[in-house]
Order: sequence, then C-alpha cells, then structure tokens
Amino acid sequence: MAKNSREGNQSRKKRYYEALAERGIRPVQVLAPESAHPLIRQAATLMTRDEAPLEPRAALRRAGGANEPEPGLAAELEAAKARIAEIERQAEARLAIVIEAAERRRLALEQEKAQASTTEAQKAVKAVQDAEGRAAEALRRAEKAEAAIRQAKAMSGLKGRLVRFLAGDVLK
Repeated sequence: MAKNSREGNQSRKKRYYEALAERGIRPVQVLAPESAHPLIRQAATLMTRDEAPLEPRAALRRAGGANEPEPGLAAELEAAKARIAEIERQAEARLAIVIEAAERRRLALEQEKAQASTTEAQKAVKAVQDAEGRAAEALRRAEKAEAAIRQAKAMSGLKGRLVRFLAGDVLK
C-alpha cells in the first residue's frame, strides 16, 4: 500500500475512527456560528484529552469562561490581595520577633550559667522570663496571623477561589 494511495488513506482513516471508538468518541457534525467554533473545539479537546478528561458540562463551562472572575470584582480582588499581603507581612514580622526572642533567650541562658550565684544572674533570669513572655505573645500573634491566612484561603465560592488564586494555591 503506497503512502498516499486511496487504499492506504482509507485504511488509516478506518484505524483512526476505530481508535476513537475505543475511547468512546464518535465524530459528529455540528452546525454552529463561526464565532462558536473555537469554543466548541476547545470543549471537545478538554473532553477527549488523555490526562484528566472533563465531563461535557464542565468542559463547556471552562471553554465558555463561566469559572472566570467577573470583571466587576476587580476591586474586591485587589482588596483581598492587599489583605493577604498585609497578613503575610505581619506574620513574617512576628516570626522575626520570635526568632530574635529565641536568640535573646539563648544568650540569657548562657549568661545565667556563667553568673549563677550573682545578682546579675537573677536579673538575667528575669530578662529570660520577660523574653519568654514576649516570645509566647509573638508566637500567639503569629499563630493568629497564620489562622487568618488559612481562613482567607478557605473561603468558599468565587471569593475563596480568587483568594487562593492570588495566593498561588490554585484549585486546592
């Protein structure tokens, strides 16, 4: 059979349609406006792809852009983005405070071991206790900030998806 012969073309076409039939795909002809052709092609591609094919309704929704944010939500999107950035900035600042407090505690403990019997050792113990209190407070604030971040990322609906999208956790 020659590569471009009639019999070769027919056999290739037959194998192609048999392979489609094995995957549960039957070719059909659809009459649609010219502007709808790219959307229909994209939906068909989403439904027939080898890795994670979508259901027909989901593929048509995604191709049509039904899951995309509305243009009027830009202000809410920017506000949520700014809020997330502020919360993350505060969490990082509190983490730096906790690290600094831990370093102070370590230094205070070393000083306490060196001057165990003097009054300065007693002052160091008090400083360590104060640092522990501040570290505990900073840790509590950092945990609150992380909880606020998790809560913002766990929001349901369109706002939740927008927040997760902005935070880089797409569709989790």
